[in-house]
Amino acid sequence: MRRILIKALGLGLNLWSLISPQLAAKTAVKIFSKPPKPQVRPKERQFLATSRQVRREVAGQHIVEYHWGAEDAPLVLLSYGWAYNAGRWRHFVPQLVEAGYRVLAYDPPGHGLAPAGLMNIPANAAIIRTLLEDYGPAYSIVGHSFGGSSSVYALKDLPRALHPRRMVIMASFSFAPRIFLEYKKALGLWSPLYWRMVRGFEKRIGHSIDHFDFAMMTAAFPHIEGLLIHDPGDPVTPYAESRRYHEFWPESFLYSPREGGHHLGTAGITRATLCFIQNGEVPEQAERQERPLSAEHDLVRYFVGL
Repeated sequence: MRRILIKALGLGLNLWSLISPQLAAKTAVKIFSKPPKPQVRPKERQFLATSRQVRREVAGQHIVEYHWGAEDAPLVLLSYGWAYNAGRWRHFVPQLVEAGYRVLAYDPPGHGLAPAGLMNIPANAAIIRTLLEDYGPAYSIVGHSFGGSSSVYALKDLPRALHPRRMVIMASFSFAPRIFLEYKKALGLWSPLYWRMVRGFEKRIGHSIDHFDFAMMTAAFPHIEGLLIHDPGDPVTPYAESRRYHEFWPESFLYSPREGGHHLGTAGITRATLCFIQNGEVPEQAERQERPLSAEHDLVRYFVGL
């Protein structure tokens, strides 16, 4: 039923584009950027109530920050995926605090307990960048899905002194145009409408969507210990996305548990993530990248299929 409704929405936009192409494209961008109505479960609210909460405007966005642990302890910043909420980290935070870390999570607009609003990776990255400037540097960053791509992009324009020692990227897209193409496919958008939508988005953010190649950005992270976690059977983010990250990120590790789906919320994966954050330990099955591709090579885009 949900798939039928999505296709019906796409058909409506397509037909509208015949009459008012600009308005149809703007609406398509708005739908693309609008998170679904948040659903915070009682157990998540109970967990979030254990934090020190701060509501404020960060990088022009109204967010909710959640703080745990001593203010002078090493910082771990947590950024979750699209349509999640900070309650996603309830199995991570207690162990990190007990181990002597300070933990910061947040809800961006349209998510969790934050006010409604539109969101995209550049906006989320700006939030992460500001949080690191205000509270960092971070000892570790953990980013899941949308939060993982945003975290990588956030570091691009930050001084190295604010980069984390370790970083965990879980089931994240590595190249923004593929996200747009998934949206086009899901709604069945006609190409003229799709490209008008893309060009409008590019004009608003000041970059071509090709600029957002997050995997290539990690080629500049030899100083960051990276762990990529992705279930090959993930039904949301293709496993090939983490493969791309791994191809570029020097000395990174790729852990491919055949469990957890997109959420990656199993006890084993949580334990592996915590061991890496605290001790740099990686699962025995993880692959190490010893010969990364150079993002500066002119032929790289051809060889990786871009």
